[in-house]
Amino acid sequence: MDLFEKQAQLQSLFQTSPVDAAYGQGTPAARKLAGAFADQSVGLLLHAKVRANEFFDYQVYFVSELSKTLETEGLDVVILNQASLLQRAQVIRSWSLLFQRDHKRRVQWEARAVMEYLEFQKYDDIQSKALAERTKGERFAIDAEYVFARLARLREYTQLLSDLRPIDRVKFRSDPKLYGLAQWYLQQAVELLFGTGAYLVMALALPKPEAYHDILDAIGKHGIIDKQLAYRLEHLANLRNLLAYDREQTDIDEVYASVQTRVADLLAFADQIERFIGADAAT
Repeated sequence: MDLFEKQAQLQSLFQTSPVDAAYGQGTPAARKLAGAFADQSVGLLLHAKVRANEFFDYQVYFVSELSKTLETEGLDVVILNQASLLQRAQVIRSWSLLFQRDHKRRVQWEARAVMEYLEFQKYDDIQSKALAERTKGERFAIDAEYVFARLARLREYTQLLSDLRPIDRVKFRSDPKLYGLAQWYLQQAVELLFGTGAYLVMALALPKPEAYHDILDAIGKHGIIDKQLAYRLEHLANLRNLLAYDREQTDIDEVYASVQTRVADLLAFADQIERFIGADAAT
């Protein structure tokens, strides 16, 4: 008997819990040994209504409940809502589906998770450039010209966004050309934001990020930008994913609000990065 032979009991547990989808990992070695299961892993995608501060409690709960159901003490439960992009991609690619509450919602989540993972890999090129410079022998090998060029482009897009700010909300919502331009300018600005952050993370040998949010957190903790600014800009990571993969699902009001409120933060990001590099170059 293995994990999948317990399907009925698992279905009952997941159905009465805020689980949207569940995945199982197991190998022949994970079959019942000496009266217990071993080396089993379960990945759980919790319903969107579950708050982030509840993830740990649910993880503990499901470790207990699933361990009893599967008669094992070595069960690992992964909450996919807070898993890294790589973890999510691995689960989707190689684990088996145990439960889904809604097929369409599960497929949409998988598609977005895979696209986010593949998209994030492009930052490997940026990080490889930074790593190559760092290994030349300098402790902090930042290509200031490269970074300043990216910041100049960021300023160009923030100016284009600024030009849209005087437009009132009703006109903005009613004109697809206007909010289409805003979506495009905003996406390009955010790409430059996170790409520049990713470059600095690697150039300064900071902990390698596993998601967009981690990039700004890393450079904020290092003092490259103000921590409060990093926190405010992290909001753009979620919007950026929609703009990149599912633009028609973006909330027009959210795009409008970002145009009205985030331009100053994007400019502050450029200013603070320039000051940091200038100070670093002077030492």
